Amino acid sequence: MTGKVTTWKATLRLKALAAASAAAVAAGAFGISAGASTNHRSAHGMSPQVVLDWNVNAVKAVLGPPAKGNAEGLVYTAYAQAAVYDAVTKIAGRYVPYHNFDADTAGASINAAVVAAAYNTLVHYLGDPGLALKQKYDASLALLPDAGKSAGIAVGKAAADDIIAFRTGDGRNATITTPYGQCVTACPAGLWTFAPPPSAQSAATPWLGFMRPFMLTSPSQFRPGPPPSLSSDAYADEFNEVKAVGALNSTVRTPEQTAVAYFWIANVYNQYNKAFRDLITAHHMDLVDAARALAMANLVGADSAIACWDSKYFYQFWRPTMAIRNADIDGNPETIADPTWTPLLTTPNHPDYLSGHGCVTGAEAEVFAAVLSTKRISVDIPGAENGLNTLTTSRHYATVKQLLQEIVNARVWVGFHFRGSVEAGVTLGQQVSHWTLARFFRPIGDENDDQGDRGDSGGD
Repeated sequence: MTGKVTTWKATLRLKALAAASAAAVAAGAFGISAGASTNHRSAHGMSPQVVLDWNVNAVKAVLGPPAKGNAEGLVYTAYAQAAVYDAVTKIAGRYVPYHNFDADTAGASINAAVVAAAYNTLVHYLGDPGLALKQKYDASLALLPDAGKSAGIAVGKAAADDIIAFRTGDGRNATITTPYGQCVTACPAGLWTFAPPPSAQSAATPWLGFMRPFMLTSPSQFRPGPPPSLSSDAYADEFNEVKAVGALNSTVRTPEQTAVAYFWIANVYNQYNKAFRDLITAHHMDLVDAARALAMANLVGADSAIACWDSKYFYQFWRPTMAIRNADIDGNPETIADPTWTPLLTTPNHPDYLSGHGCVTGAEAEVFAAVLSTKRISVDIPGAENGLNTLTTSRHYATVKQLLQEIVNARVWVGFHFRGSVEAGVTLGQQVSHWTLARFFRPIGDENDDQGDRGDSGGD
């Protein structure tokens, strides 16, 4: 083994991951029926616009100010989309609700229920500074006919109240006192510490890794084995790859690779919610299927983030920045320290293993495939440019494989992660998606089907 960038092992791992992923779909690993397929309008035929509008409102509220971080933001959008989905299915049926609640649905307007469910959930968790949400609530309701409006509002509020009660005490924002990342001198090799200057940082949302999941049995349900040993060839390969291609002043990273690295700096819950809204519109889904797709995207995404953060704070593995600067203590002769090494962009303030974007993208890729009943997803995903996290461009992904390959590469090219950390994150996200979608969001009448052990060993 040499110190040069090694890619053939990573290519083989990605090919194996993609082949297994395709096999899982062929075997019906999702265990659910698609709510909408290409150019299909469900029998109900109701416009999804109110669902789309209130998803936009939810994302904007979570974006703040104050903005919620990438992973924790999915928790807040999940609360809102769970309430919307439950209100919709309470009135329209078609799919099994996330959580059952009592409400009189006679004559209830499903549109009013969506508005009330989203609004009441968001205000509870985020407040309403400046009454921006109240103004949107009033404006939405003013567009609806009076017939069934009051009954619909009651159903939506009942759905919101039920989610709030069900999720009370779930660990959101719990105080975690362990001084993560604070080691400054004589730190053990491999231990995550803040990149300089450490005094200006705090650990990002450690509570997320201890939070009660929305659907999983525990945050650690799919916790993978540890990262590679520091003395191993696998670690040295990944070290030398990110050192060369992820550096701020890299001479081997191409302009296209830099653009891809920048693209995936985008805010993840903003990014994927817009992608799912666009998918809903492109595939002519009605209101019920739209509510289901957005609930799937956000609840599965939130659980993948919770499971990811469990691994991050369990293993506390160092990021490339500190690993490369301190390679003289890792005991591996194939890694050479560079005390001034800097990644393309500023290293996030949470551990390397697993990659958050890898976990969430692994999960969302499989939600796309489940909603569309194909791995040939053909979706456009919005992203960022020039190191800013605003959505200013988009990229097209023909297949799940293409999407997963790119997220793995992107997080290495930006200098944030070792390749294996992103690959393991992708696998965890897929496991979370397969397991949860085999048990939730199923069509009515299909909820008692034999689910076997699908997803327990990771599906694809």
